[in-house]
Parts: sequence; structure tokens; C-alpha cells
Amino acid sequence: MRVRFMIIPNTAAAETALFAGELDVLPDLESSRVEEAKSRGMTVLSTQGLSWTAILLQTKDPLLSNAKMRAALAHATDINQIAAARTNGVATGDPSAVAQASSFFDDEFLKWPEYDPVKAKALLDEAGYKGEPVKIQTNTRYQGMCENAVLLQAMLTAAGFNAQLEVLDWAAQLDNYLAGKFQIQSFGYSARLDPSLMYGVILGDKTTDPTAQWDSKEALDLYTKSMATTDPAQRKALFKQLHALMAKDVPILGLYYEPSVDAVSPKVKGYSVWPAANPRVWGVWKSE
Repeated sequence: MRVRFMIIPNTAAAETALFAGELDVLPDLESSRVEEAKSRGMTVLSTQGLSWTAILLQTKDPLLSNAKMRAALAHATDINQIAAARTNGVATGDPSAVAQASSFFDDEFLKWPEYDPVKAKALLDEAGYKGEPVKIQTNTRYQGMCENAVLLQAMLTAAGFNAQLEVLDWAAQLDNYLAGKFQIQSFGYSARLDPSLMYGVILGDKTTDPTAQWDSKEALDLYTKSMATTDPAQRKALFKQLHALMAKDVPILGLYYEPSVDAVSPKVKGYSVWPAANPRVWGVWKSE
């Protein structure tokens, strides 16, 4: 069997090609399109994913360098509501760098500053916030990032922030991410198969690596220890310490893990979806 990959940047065009029989597998189907795909006779397969959707916070920003401002952001954000709205109820909120699809996960990784707009307003007062603009960068290239930014803006506004959207093209937003030029960004990290790899992406010295989101010597030490042992129990304990520290510092707002949802033609046999969100066709065949 020959496998051919087709690049179709437009989501609607890709769906049309699948429904017309020009495609056999459509990876990363939008959760909101699941019922439509089923009604067209497609098989829809899903599983918990490993791609982390998050809100980046620039901790070197004059406003967001204040820990009380970041705590207020956390209390103002209902991550479960955002997850439900964005994934059509398929995913739940997950603030941790340890995904629910990971063997290391348990409910302790869901502990996070609770959604409480009243507490958020009180923290803003304690931080001396006077209504300065808080800009949320996003783009229209990735629908999820844009929708998450709109939902976040509404929640922050309700809690007393002067939250403003800054809609850029994706290339400009990515350049800003690489240079650390933002207050808040709606963002997403591709799948990592081990929690240490996800922590490794967000941890670092911001003076030498602008893409680092969490500049913490204590967290870096825990991360290094997690990479130095293969004992699952020790690693899980280290991840729990990392998450507890992250919930205290709030250097980033984790929202949810994007579920892996693929739509396939009913002629395709033996196909299964993968949490890392890449199509795998070993052992897959197509009936005539």
C-alpha cells in the first residue's frame, strides 16, 4: 500500500475532500465538527491528547512581574469553561505540564488557584492595579488560539482587568514569542511524550532564552532531578513538587490538552488515533 500525504491548509477544504472520498484520513478534526463528520458516514476516533494549550505570561513585564497580578489572572480564568467551549466538551481543564494522558497523572496535578473573580478583584486591589491595559496577543491562523483569547479577554474584563486583544498574523506572533515580546499570549505546545520534556520547554533563564516562561532556580533543580532518574515513583514525586511550585508562582496559565480527534473514511481499517496527534499507518489497510 502506498501512503500519500496531502497538504490542505484550509480546514473546510480538507473536510470537503474527506467527505468526497479524496482523502482517507483527516487528522486533528475540530471537536465542533465531530457530529457533522459522523453524519457524513465518517468514523471519528478520539483520545486524550498531549498537546498543551496555554496562556503565556511575560513575568518580566512591569505589571505581570507582580506575583499578585498573576495570581489574580489565575483566579479570573475558568479553565474548565474554556476547555469545554473550545473542545465541545471533549476535554477538561488541565493546568499542569503533566497531561491526563500521561501515566504519571493523578488528580493532584489539577490543583490550581480556583476560579474566583471576587478574589481576583481583591488581588488586583492589593497589587495596586489602576486599570493599565493588559494586551493578549493572538492570531487567526489557529482558530483555537483566537477563541481562547476571546474567552480569556471576557473573563479578565469581568474580573476588573483592562484586557485588550492584539490580533497579529501568526508569523508576527511567533516572532514575538521567540523574542519574549508580549504581555500575554494565547499559545500552544506540541505533544511531548514525557512530562520532563514539557517542563524543559517552559523552564529556563529568560535573560539568555526569551522563549523560557518560568525562570526559577528551584524549579530548574527539580526538573534536572526528574531527568536524572528512571524510577517512576521518584519522577512522579518530583513532577508533583514542580506543579505545586508552578501553582504558587503562576508563570503560565495551562488551559487544557487538545484531544486527538481524527476522522477517517469507513473504508480505512486498523487505524487508531494517537495521543501525540500524529497519524500512524503501520498495519492500516483500505477496503475496496
